[in-house]
Amino acid sequence: MSIEHVVQQQIEFYNNQDMEGFASTYADDITAYNFPDNTIIFSGKQALVERYTETFKKKMHAHINNRSIVGNKVIDWEIATNGLTGESNSLMAIYEVEHDLITKVWFIR
Repeated sequence: MSIEHVVQQQIEFYNNQDMEGFASTYADDITAYNFPDNTIIFSGKQALVERYTETFKKKMHAHINNRSIVGNKVIDWEIATNGLTGESNSLMAIYEVEHDLITKVWFIR
């Protein structure tokens, strides 16, 4: 499976608020960071599920404006929209993929 396919699957699961599918695209030891200071947002699949359970309650939807692939990283410029309020935020996400799973994510907000 291509790294782009893994990340695209993750986006589709996110947009459908499919927690089981969403979590299946991540490694058990997933770590998410803020960029550029590398502070950890969450670490481990259980922490991911807890965080995104709350996110999915907002009926969030991500639209990819631009995608680049460099080595084993997929870099997305996303517009995330809250389905309940209509509020949108622009962000970049850098997904590192190993063995068909997302192992690290950096968020630039």
